[in-house]
Amino acid sequence: MTEKKGTGAYTDEEWEKASERVRAIRKQATANPVAAAAEARGHAAITNRVQTLRAIRQARGLTQQQISAQLDISQAEVSRMERRNNLHLATLARFIRATGGRLRITAVFDDQETEVSIGDILPVNPDPVQQRTS
Repeated sequence: MTEKKGTGAYTDEEWEKASERVRAIRKQATANPVAAAAEARGHAAITNRVQTLRAIRQARGLTQQQISAQLDISQAEVSRMERRNNLHLATLARFIRATGGRLRITAVFDDQETEVSIGDILPVNPDPVQQRTS
């Protein structure tokens, strides 16, 4: 028997049932390729459709220091970026690129959705010094 915290003990049967439920939930969650990849990395998957930059970075298993090295900015600047409510598209795209993703913007109307092309406003290799001064 295993002791329940403050309530007595788990029977071996209770322990086995709980373990089976956990295995079933994990199996269901990892059937999703994104969740399976996150599970393999040992990090929580991004499950919500709306996430903060900090949550995205953490779910990708990255530190602010790693992002700052990718963007050639200080760790403090990454922290400020994660807390901002309003970012330039180029800055947002660079952050997402540093996490291994790409930014895609979709305009949503009552009767349709359409992807907005932002490629022509985003430099391929942005100058980090210019980014900091603008």
